Order: sequence, then structure tokens, then C-alpha cells
Amino acid sequence: MRIWHQSFTDLDRVPLYRRTLEAHGAAVLDAGDTVAVHGLRPGTYGDDFVPIDAIRHRYLEFLNEAQICEAALAAERAGYDAMAIGCFYDPALRMARSLVEIPVVGLSETCMLVACSLGSKFALVALNEDQRVQHEELAVAYGLERRMAGVVPMDPPIDEYVLEDEGEGAQAIEDGFRRACARAMAQGAEVIIPGDGVLNEFVYRRGLLQVEGATVMDSLGVLFRYAAFMAGTQAAMGLKVSRVRHYAMPGAGMLAHARAVAGAAALDESDFSGGPARQLPTPHP
Repeated sequence: MRIWHQSFTDLDRVPLYRRTLEAHGAAVLDAGDTVAVHGLRPGTYGDDFVPIDAIRHRYLEFLNEAQICEAALAAERAGYDAMAIGCFYDPALRMARSLVEIPVVGLSETCMLVACSLGSKFALVALNEDQRVQHEELAVAYGLERRMAGVVPMDPPIDEYVLEDEGEGAQAIEDGFRRACARAMAQGAEVIIPGDGVLNEFVYRRGLLQVEGATVMDSLGVLFRYAAFMAGTQAAMGLKVSRVRHYAMPGAGMLAHARAVAGAAALDESDFSGGPARQLPTPHP
């Protein structure tokens, strides 16, 4: 199976995260299954703000969600078997599922569902307070709020670029994550989900997949495996997303007309940061 991973960040700005993702996919999937990592278009986020600060604003999130939809269409055209959206906001998940026939899985929905098979209650560790609110809203949207013990923000709060630090600052971040896990367990969590893709890869690199007996989920590893599973069930059993209501697919003519009126331009794989057609850039300071 070929899986198109789609981040909601610009992977050109987080080279350590990109390299970890590539190695991670190769490590957790079965032989013959592959993950190609992609981010949003280079330059999506400016020099003066980090992704987590930008996407707390709904309109900016909406603009970036359009890129996720274009990525889904590009993935299907390029012959990928599934798309895995590697952002805990599950941006454009419903829209992408309504556009393509290949399976599209989201990080938040996937991890919450899998966590229900690993413990009675789960909790998420967020980068900051704003992210906490998004996680709570998604749990309600998925009908899983009764299984969620809580959302614990990192204290002090951090951002994605800070997680590129492999020097002296990394230990302070690890200590903060351990404190957050302890608070989550005090709220009744048996399964702890690193509630951000970049945070998860930091946790993965540092080997923090169990804390005080609680299971710390490898969120992106689970996402990659789940995407392969969904692609496999579709290939072997014909199991597909329902088109009755929630994921109704527009007809080709309707879609073409709407895209033309909106001025939507198709994007190719090479247009996205991180993809296999792009060279790894010089690290962003």
C-alpha cells in the first residue's frame, strides 16, 4: 500500500520532524507498504508566526483546509491507496472524504477510536490552551467525549518549532511532557495521546511510549497503520465510505463547475512541501 501523509505544517520549516516522519513510516509499516510525507505548500506560514498561532484563527484554518482537499485529489490522481491527515485538528477530513474514492483518515479521529480499545478513558496532551479547546470540540463531534478524561496543555506552553530542539532544551520539554502525563492520569486517563503531530514525533524520538504504567500512544504510527488497514479492507473487501449523507460525493460536472467558479487550481505532488519530488531544504533557524 502507498500512503500519502499530509501534514498541516510546512515541512520545509521543520526538517527534523520531516526526517523523523519518513523513518517512522518505514519502521512501523509492513514490508511493501510505504508512506510519502507531504506538508502544506512552502511559505504557507510566514516568518513571524508559527502554525499553531495561525490556525487558531478559523479563516486562516479554512484557507489551509483547501490545500488538504487539493492534496486528496492529487493523491488519488497519483495512484496512492490512502491518505492520512497528520494533524490533530483533522482539517478538511469530511471534505476530503467526500471528494475521493481512496480512504482518508484523520489523526484525531483515528487515535480516539483506537484509544477506546486500549483503555476505558483517554486524555490528550496539547501544546497550549488554544489547542485544548479544539481537542474537546472534536471529541464531542465524534461522540467520544464520555471516553475522554481530559485535555492537558503543556506547562509552559510550547510550539511546533520549539520541538525541533535536540539540544539542552529537549530535556525540559520531556520533563514538561511527563508532568502533563501525570496530570492526565490524575484525571483518570489510562491512555495518553500526544495531541500534536510534531509533539508525537518528539515523544517517539525520546522513547516515551509508556509513563508510570499508562500507555502513551504513538499517534502517527497508529495513523500510518490505520491508513494501511483501511486501504487493505477496501482492496480485499470493497469496504468504502458511505455516500448516502455525510460524505456524499458531488458529480463530476458539478465539481468541475464549482471549482471553475471558485478559481480552484489543481495542485501536483511537487507543489507540496516535503514530498518525494522535493529536496530537503536548509534548516529554518
